[in-house]
Amino acid sequence: MRTWIMTAVIAALSGAVFASPFTYQGELIDSGVPADGMYDMVFTLTDSPFIGIALQQIAMNNVEVSDGLFEVDLDYLDSLFDGSDRWLAITVDGTPLNPRIQIQYSPYSIRAINAQDATNAEHADIASDLEVPWVVVTDTDIVDATSTRGIAVRGYAMSGSFIFPGVLGETDSIESGAAGVVGRANSQSDTSPSTGVRGETNSTGASGFGVHGIHRGDGSAVYGENDGSGVGVSGQSKGVGVLGSTPDGTGVHGLSTNGLGIFARSFTGIGLRSLTNSGAAAMEGSNVDADTEFFGASEDYGLAGYNLNNVGVGVYGQGGSIGVRGVSLSDIGGYAGVDGIAGGIDSLASSVFGVRGYAQTSPNEEFQTAYGVYGIADTFNSKSSAYAVYGETVWNAGVQYAGYFDGDVHVEGTLSKLAGSFKIDHPLDPENKYLSHSFMESPEMMNVYSGVVVLDDQGRGMVKLPEYFEALNRDFRYQLTAIGGAMPGLHVSSEIQKNSFAIDGGMAGLKVSWEVSGVRQDPSALYHPIVVEEGKVEQHRGKYLDPGAYGFGDEKAIHPSPKQN
Repeated sequence: MRTWIMTAVIAALSGAVFASPFTYQGELIDSGVPADGMYDMVFTLTDSPFIGIALQQIAMNNVEVSDGLFEVDLDYLDSLFDGSDRWLAITVDGTPLNPRIQIQYSPYSIRAINAQDATNAEHADIASDLEVPWVVVTDTDIVDATSTRGIAVRGYAMSGSFIFPGVLGETDSIESGAAGVVGRANSQSDTSPSTGVRGETNSTGASGFGVHGIHRGDGSAVYGENDGSGVGVSGQSKGVGVLGSTPDGTGVHGLSTNGLGIFARSFTGIGLRSLTNSGAAAMEGSNVDADTEFFGASEDYGLAGYNLNNVGVGVYGQGGSIGVRGVSLSDIGGYAGVDGIAGGIDSLASSVFGVRGYAQTSPNEEFQTAYGVYGIADTFNSKSSAYAVYGETVWNAGVQYAGYFDGDVHVEGTLSKLAGSFKIDHPLDPENKYLSHSFMESPEMMNVYSGVVVLDDQGRGMVKLPEYFEALNRDFRYQLTAIGGAMPGLHVSSEIQKNSFAIDGGMAGLKVSWEVSGVRQDPSALYHPIVVEEGKVEQHRGKYLDPGAYGFGDEKAIHPSPKQN
């Protein structure tokens, strides 16, 4: 691994009219020995020994280094030398060197670009927008540049390859409200709005920002404040209205005491997009009094949150009653209030959840009810259909279930199905096979009871049924099977009374297998009766519960798969 060490002497031209050019003499040590050869070097003028602002860069290729020594002339803009401390950040063959070198120079003069420059041919595009302003220095150390018909102050960085600013505003104040640059719009018109500070970019691609705020600490990179009832920060775009991106903090933070924390509206793209590379939430909002934490309105996405890491939350909502609410008011079918998508062809996760719901009751409160997922559907038209929960599999590959329940399941209503069975691990080969049995079907809602009774010395037996039997059942049916010998006289000698019946005509000491069935008569069965044969309603005629069994596709289904637009 190569290591660089640089020592240098900067020779300024003492008494020169300008601060630059000046000579830079350096010694370059490559991996412990003086360097020899040609090297590519970049010299960046900065305002800080650490990060700071890159004021101007000068790139030099094939700098000759002999026995570790080299010399270059650096010609920076004169306006960058305003008496403030300056440092050189040096890169050799793409490797940044540390520490930066502070410029210790002799006395120099500063050249100001005066109004005469506005007439020079090289500044002809600027001159068309400028008048010579009135510049006044007041006794409060304020420099006023005033214009009656054009731009009072204009800063223009002409280089197309460096990142130093056209206008730089700084303040050393630690008081609240201090600002490096302040822009005010004094217009009182509501019909012709003006702007205190406006940032523009002429980029025609996806890169570039009209306004770019950077905060080196834990505060806000961009902060908007409105003393009235208006908007703190407003974003309007044909693409993304507001884009917030942060490596480990908050991309966009909205706080409102009585309105909306963040309101974003887009008619063609995304109302609000927030990106984060950390494991934190991509979007988190706090609204102190109002009902809605985030409100996004868009023809495509009401609210879109992305988390670019393998962990973390795309959208996080916390509310007193509702954490996140999604509303779709489209008059076109196939739209969803909340659309959850997880995983993909490149996902390495062992489990992915399109939508996951978790509800929890408090250990300090009694008689609470928690619903992990709660679905409600309604329709106001007799020819429409409503599904509170609809599950679908796409049958691409693998084991698939439209619904899977790990625990008890209760249906308050009538359960209908095309087929049914129980499925268990095969008792003879539980590791490699399943065993399935079909349900017993009947046009009546029946209960079946069975058992074995041993006959007494007179060939008789008494069968005891559960104490609820007669309350639950009616229309009893009996079956008797002799075990151990023929019993041609075997019969039911006394029908069910007081939840029991008697058997006679058998052989002493032998067994009889019995079976009794009854039709349910409990209130739930009477409230939800089985209609054995019924005509299809108008909107279901010509369609099928199981169209595939008749050779048709989803277009003939009574319960078609939801259409996704």
